[in-house]
Amino acid sequence: MPNQIDQARFQYLVEKGLTKTYEETIQFLSQTQPIRAKLYKDSPSDGAYSDYNSVGSLPDVPRFAGALLYFDVPPGFSVRIEPAEFAMGVEIEKKFWLNNLYNVLKDWPKKLAVASTRTKEKAAVRGYANMPAVGFDFMQSEEGVAIASSGHLTKQSGVSTATGFSNLGSSGFLPTSVEATRILMKGFRDSNGEILSVNPGGFIGPTTLDQKFEELNATPHGLYSAEGTVNVQENKWTYETHQYFNDYSSKSWMMVDWALMMEYALWLTRVEDELTNKVDFETKKIKHSTYSYWGYGFTNWPFIYFQQVS
Repeated sequence: MPNQIDQARFQYLVEKGLTKTYEETIQFLSQTQPIRAKLYKDSPSDGAYSDYNSVGSLPDVPRFAGALLYFDVPPGFSVRIEPAEFAMGVEIEKKFWLNNLYNVLKDWPKKLAVASTRTKEKAAVRGYANMPAVGFDFMQSEEGVAIASSGHLTKQSGVSTATGFSNLGSSGFLPTSVEATRILMKGFRDSNGEILSVNPGGFIGPTTLDQKFEELNATPHGLYSAEGTVNVQENKWTYETHQYFNDYSSKSWMMVDWALMMEYALWLTRVEDELTNKVDFETKKIKHSTYSYWGYGFTNWPFIYFQQVS
């Protein structure tokens, strides 16, 4: 039996002596743009799932000795992203709807949209916060390791993964660790063991690191010291923080290549929010619902370095 919103439970909204009512209004963290739009490339989806396959790179070009030499390209690891359905509804007593003098609880499309947006925002953050974990919400990875891992693999035989195949550390956010992480990202290697063109440009993390992110980026001299030395990190970075990251860690942070992120971090939308309503013929109850169909995933890992700080 659905939970009915009726006059008996909200009697104060039909009393004529009530002159002012307050309704909860959620302005989602006062953001003008959802965090998911900043962390993922939105990609329409037209199937139950989407498969992504990559290929490795070619080795260095050899000297020409009168005849072309032909080289093979190793396959990459496949990824499947499978969106899921999300839906909820509310049911309102007809009498209550008619006698509600203050127009409270009548803006159900807005309320359902807020709930759906919040669900997506939490999911978008969870996708990044859980990168060191192998379990995925919407995707399957042939590689079989976490997106943030110290043990990434290659299908190319003879290529050492001892260096350039790890994007997981445990360093706290300090100027020295920022520079060390930048150097590690610049050393990321492809499936052939060749250096990738990675350009670290920013940070992602909890709001508890807002001040440190800003200090590092805006202090010209004497950062954390009285020596007055030049801060070479000044104006080098941009960053995104979100309160939901605090639910996972107040110290962990990520360094990212923003351009590569928009290639490898995908948000698949089968159906954007569908808001519907109807009056039940038998009971005259007013029903509202929302339905959406979406998921996210990461087709490759070298756009990010995750510092998991305990």
